[in-house]
Amino acid sequence: MKPLPMKTFAPVTVSLLCAALMPVAGAPPRAAAFSIEQPKAFSDHPSHQPITVVIDVGEVTGITGVAFSWHEEQEDMTAAGDGPAVVTTSPPFGMALRPPGGATGAYRLLAVAEQKGRQNDREVWAVFDEILLHIHPHSPLRAIEFQTDKPLKFGRAGAVRVYDQLDFLGKTFELPVVGRFADGTVRSIRRASAGTTYHVDNPSVITISEDGRLRLTGNGGAKVTVRNGGLTGTLDVLVDVNADPNRPPLADPGPARTIESNRIVVLNGLNSYDPEGGPLRYRWGQIRGSKVALLDPLASQSRFLAPFVVEPRLFRFQLTVTDAQGADSAPAWVDIVVEP
Repeated sequence: MKPLPMKTFAPVTVSLLCAALMPVAGAPPRAAAFSIEQPKAFSDHPSHQPITVVIDVGEVTGITGVAFSWHEEQEDMTAAGDGPAVVTTSPPFGMALRPPGGATGAYRLLAVAEQKGRQNDREVWAVFDEILLHIHPHSPLRAIEFQTDKPLKFGRAGAVRVYDQLDFLGKTFELPVVGRFADGTVRSIRRASAGTTYHVDNPSVITISEDGRLRLTGNGGAKVTVRNGGLTGTLDVLVDVNADPNRPPLADPGPARTIESNRIVVLNGLNSYDPEGGPLRYRWGQIRGSKVALLDPLASQSRFLAPFVVEPRLFRFQLTVTDAQGADSAPAWVDIVVEP
């Protein structure tokens, strides 16, 4: 069973000022922070109003512009690809920035400095700041809907393939839950940060995470109840698949670390495992920090060059693993703090 097409906001990402991965001798200069002064982190904003963004460049010199981009809180920047950013070239580089169309819930606002001469340097610099904001729809929620066939069928119940794979126990599926609002806008409300909660009446057939990731656990029927803004939506799910037990694998991206600039960082997923002892496929992504070039993102070990920074900055990476039957792990994250 394949979900019906859904119109969603296409997030944008910002590349580093130079994508080269060639080490350069010498240490970067120390400087005061480049930072987003306004709005404040975790503040709440209506979806229809521009947000006044104020930048403090600190003691960082040579800035010719600032590129702003929006990302969902857990968005994989490597999977989303690059897109156009909103760039301001007028000091002090603040602007009125509108939230992305259709946004609701937690979003990350990323500001990346563009510096004179850096585009042609062999150094990889990351002069940036980011904050999490909460975006709420400015009009009331009128209905909760599911952009998929009803009832939702898996395996022989649907007699079709899902994502070009046969259905099986342990398979996961992101439930396409949307809200229809009074202004006519349809927004994805799948994630918990949008105020959505889930309940399953028969967890022996399916389970569901707080962010709407459904997992097949057995054959039979179950009902998913979705609540948001005082409204309720329900979806019947029918599962008839091969009943061979298949426990999901576990992803382990390793411990958090602090790394100096201009060093190769190895992201190690070798401690991930399948309870049945089978082989794994790996997928690394990046969900915090300005975008870096990940080498071998589909290998057990991925690498990137820690960029030059002017003060300690957080980079967060996500690992998911898939077993031989196609069951996905829950995402796991590792934080890498890069220091000057």
